Amino acid sequence: MKIIVLFFVFFLAIISIVNAQEARSISDQDKPVLTGSGFVKAEALFDTRQVVEAREGYLLLYPKKAELDKAGKDINAHGSFNQYAMFSRLAVRLTGAEAMGAKVVAHIEGDFTGASNAENNSLRLRHAYVKLSWPSVSVLAGQYWHPLDIPEMIPNVLALNTGAPFHPFSRQPQVRVDVKKGKLNGVFAFASQRDFTNTGPAGSGSIYVRNSILPNLHAQLQFAGSTLFAGIGADFKQLTPRLVTDSLYKTKEHINCYSVTAFAKATFNMLTIKTQALYGQGLNDHLMMGGYGVTDINPTTNHMEYTPLNYLSAWLTINTNGKKWQGSLFLGYTKGYGAEDDIVGPVYARDPEIAYIWRFAPLITYFAGKFSVASEFELTTASYGNKDSKYKITTTGISPVTNARFSLSATYSF
Repeated sequence: MKIIVLFFVFFLAIISIVNAQEARSISDQDKPVLTGSGFVKAEALFDTRQVVEAREGYLLLYPKKAELDKAGKDINAHGSFNQYAMFSRLAVRLTGAEAMGAKVVAHIEGDFTGASNAENNSLRLRHAYVKLSWPSVSVLAGQYWHPLDIPEMIPNVLALNTGAPFHPFSRQPQVRVDVKKGKLNGVFAFASQRDFTNTGPAGSGSIYVRNSILPNLHAQLQFAGSTLFAGIGADFKQLTPRLVTDSLYKTKEHINCYSVTAFAKATFNMLTIKTQALYGQGLNDHLMMGGYGVTDINPTTNHMEYTPLNYLSAWLTINTNGKKWQGSLFLGYTKGYGAEDDIVGPVYARDPEIAYIWRFAPLITYFAGKFSVASEFELTTASYGNKDSKYKITTTGISPVTNARFSLSATYSF
């Protein structure tokens, strides 16, 4: 509770300072302007193997493990094909308004991918926020990219996964404060969860963060130069898996998850290079690998203690900056390092028996004004294996599985 109280004091202090000292810098001649934008996108894709996915295969993470029938044939070694238009997007944005001496931006955006496979083609909220900006401070409140998912660093890929499970992919309700000083920008965020959640005894949901009372805390330092954008960040999240044990005893055991990241983007005349590394715990709410397991169980009360699984992810994109033709290459790798303690009970994680995953994905795009055609080849390999007591995976004698995805899209932006 002390952290929450300090947060509100910090928030009110920022508003008071900038309102008193910087209101005079806002022009009285600015008038609100409401604009609309979006795109219509049609896409077709083919997979050579069954995959771990969402939205009827549209969002691919990695290939499924081998599953043998009675004759020893791999059931999942079978391709699939589908077509989509549900990623088409609509957005409304208000600019030019003023409040408390700040310039105001209000933004709401959605697409038609729904909140689950059962709701495909249904309108789904992507972003909805209001942002107040003073010359050196801005405050955003609403649903937006989680700070680990940095807008300037989103890979140039065709896939709906935007590089997951190597690149973090998560939009969360949050309060975010940016403090700028020259070329430096400090980011401080207090987030919860909605569509992208962790998993636990009751399945996937936001209940584990909600019952921890503490918000997901994030701090980040960014440098923005003429050709270089770079930074580092740290993330803290607490999960409370249960409020009552199976033996009907009240419980409040929780698990703390820590993550750190470093990233950089270099822009040249005809070339842009982006890269990010992330070492973290409990990051399955970002469509990445991660989770936790039970390390101790009280035989009388069924109280449990937990430990997180540790993962390292890294990715790199190189893309050309042509006006009509653009080429891009995405490379991604993630590896599991298991837990610090022996796991003796259930594990709540995304496929913890995977040792590593890698991806190679070249993309080519042709632009004709606001119309574009793109084609991507996405090769993803997952190495499943055998776990020890700390969920460190060995793959001796087990062959990795690979999926090749071929995608073709046509998009008109407005």
